[in-house]
Amino acid sequence: MGYKHVLLAVNFDDDAEYLVKKAAEQSRVNHALFSVIHIDPDFTDLYEGVREFDLEAEGDEILSASVQAMCGLLKEADYPIYKHIFYAGYVEDQIIKAIEEFDVDLLVLGHHKSNLFRQLVLSPSEPLLRKMPCDILFLRLRES
Repeated sequence: MGYKHVLLAVNFDDDAEYLVKKAAEQSRVNHALFSVIHIDPDFTDLYEGVREFDLEAEGDEILSASVQAMCGLLKEADYPIYKHIFYAGYVEDQIIKAIEEFDVDLLVLGHHKSNLFRQLVLSPSEPLLRKMPCDILFLRLRES
């Protein structure tokens, strides 16, 4: 039994390219749809919620630098992108909304090695684990 729709939740940072490639590989192996959701800090004050972006559309006047950069990165994924979604607002809620709306059955996240206190108290992924409506794949990232 394979996955039908893989969603990568990623920030646009040094690990983004690695995560895009690994999630695209998971999608390829499962012959699944591949979507990406990322936070757009430029919209946090103007907009809250999930917004889908069409990679083929040109000239979106509200397109921020982070969305443009992610579009460039996704073109290098070597696997078709089904949905490119960006969000502003509370991370866990927006990811869960996207999972439910787009019928995602595997969420891919990067995870930095951290100490036990940080994992239990400060981990942004811990609330996701408790409420997650689908399987999660954590990819270990290099240590900072």
